[in-house]
Amino acid sequence: MKKSVVITVIFMIITGTVCAPDKLDAQDLKFDGYIESGLGVWSTNDENQDTLVKAFAVDSERDGYRFRFNGIYQNEEKNAGARFRFQSQGRMDTAGYFSLPYAYGWVTFLNNIFNLAGGIIDDSAYTTADWWFNDDSGEGLGLLLKINPVTGLSLGIGSYVISQQSSGSNNILQTGSGLPNFGNIRLKPDEVKYTFNAAYTLADAFRIGAGFRPKNNAGWNDGQETNTGREETSQLTGELRLLAVKDLTAVIIGILNKLDEFRDNGDITLSETFAYRINREFTLGFNAVQFFYNRPADKNPAFLFYLWGSYAFGKIVPRLDLAYFINGRSNTTTSSAVYHRRGFTPGDDLSVFSIRPSIKINLDSKTFLEIGDVINLDSSKNDIYHSNTKNSMCSNVFYIDMKWSF
Repeated sequence: MKKSVVITVIFMIITGTVCAPDKLDAQDLKFDGYIESGLGVWSTNDENQDTLVKAFAVDSERDGYRFRFNGIYQNEEKNAGARFRFQSQGRMDTAGYFSLPYAYGWVTFLNNIFNLAGGIIDDSAYTTADWWFNDDSGEGLGLLLKINPVTGLSLGIGSYVISQQSSGSNNILQTGSGLPNFGNIRLKPDEVKYTFNAAYTLADAFRIGAGFRPKNNAGWNDGQETNTGREETSQLTGELRLLAVKDLTAVIIGILNKLDEFRDNGDITLSETFAYRINREFTLGFNAVQFFYNRPADKNPAFLFYLWGSYAFGKIVPRLDLAYFINGRSNTTTSSAVYHRRGFTPGDDLSVFSIRPSIKINLDSKTFLEIGDVINLDSSKNDIYHSNTKNSMCSNVFYIDMKWSF
């Protein structure tokens, strides 16, 4: 009985409607989520550095752990619904244990041609499918209109007065160093974050997409009009996915950032993701990312190459990851020890070679245990490691990671 009351209260809060528990069809309200955490032992070849143990969720790329609880509701006519997520992860010093990354309702009309969502929105319709960026132009507190005029074509227009922070900040809504008083969230029309997206999918052939975000002030960077808050820069994104070959993943994206100052301060990121399942057991993948910069002074481009392969022996899946980053470093050279598979950062005059053997044990379709070891060999043209006495460093993280889905 108590469980039914709690579920009903949550539903009332999210959708803004009031209905008796016996009026709610349980088949229309669905929940899922997961819990993930693990431990890693970090060490380096620096004799003055202690070996340390930290909690980290490798698959979720989060310090400590990640807990997500998702809810989806759809009415009987299938023309209205709501979605929400409770989350706890990464850091608690800003908003406590839990955050609400998204909570929004939606309606469709005119034979599902139009879909209008309102609330704290995080819709994945225009998220890229590549390995590195895996994002869109951004959303937040506001409205999103999606238009599907013909089969395969989707157009999206969004407007938001405040953006969610990054996953590392638990996706909270934040103004400056504190949580928002929505009575004070007021922007001029030209400060609102607007997003424009388009995607066209030809079944069993390809998908092409594009997204544009003008400069805005919805990131609320301490109230300063500097356009340095999250997702405040002007950005253009393009994506191509190949769908014609069975068992092949092929995605190419390009990102042009800081368009309003592109000649003197623009960034270009290209990301390519390929994976091919050779048979039921063996999968081979290759990821590449290129970083280019427009600056008054010379700034070297950076190139990341990432090769991986896995072979399944029933529920046991060994995997080997190899990475080489030119003008980049690993994120395990310091005790922060961020050791997920995208744990690399561009940097001039740096390079790193990384090797990661691991074994995943799939206990069932929703639970796995991963045991792995990350070895990063970083080098620099300057003496920046070992208390600025050497130009190279070897860092190692042995880890155990577990994920329970429901």
